[in-house]
Amino acid sequence: MNTKNLLLLLCASCVVTLGGCTSGPPEHSHVFVDSQRDPDAQPLHLKGAKVVAVAMMQDQKARQRAEDALAREITALGAQGVAMYTITPASVTPKEGESKTRAIVESIGAKGVVVMRPVDVNHRTYATQTISSNDAYGGYWGGYYGVGWNDPWTDKSPDTRVDLAITVETMVFSLPQNKLVWTGTTETVNPKNVETLVKQITTDGVKELRRLGLLVE
Repeated sequence: MNTKNLLLLLCASCVVTLGGCTSGPPEHSHVFVDSQRDPDAQPLHLKGAKVVAVAMMQDQKARQRAEDALAREITALGAQGVAMYTITPASVTPKEGESKTRAIVESIGAKGVVVMRPVDVNHRTYATQTISSNDAYGGYWGGYYGVGWNDPWTDKSPDTRVDLAITVETMVFSLPQNKLVWTGTTETVNPKNVETLVKQITTDGVKELRRLGLLVE
């Protein structure tokens, strides 16, 4: 059976068994791919504590927007969110500046660090051809039979949609414990902007931390 006939068979199967189908995942989605906690980690007390927001991104403008957004979300939880770029000199590179950065973070009395790092960004193409379920189709006789044969798909290319899928690794460090308390990996499809992406990740991350008993009000 050639590819065209196989496609038609699959589409017909959708009509018969489901009354219609749409190819591809939802246009917008946000899911946890992985979530892990340190079994020995103690709960975090965020109220009033300074927590540094870090976005490990090479694009400085994007990094600043992400860190500002993350700091705002941390502050909304009752802590004092501090964007890392606001307290470290621009001349200090990540590779050579660990000791200087650590000294600065300790000097402001920060109790935690939340790090977000994009680990994968890719585009995915999906066919978006949808079989309608409106009244014009009705049954097979006197309905879909005529519509289908008058407008067959065999000479058409399906419409496509290109999605942007971003995978982000988020890590929560307790500085008093000097421990990685929790790490989570999320995949977000077609986020509107950096701020929306950070908010989605933070909101779900907080729910997960509470579920694991790692976040104390």
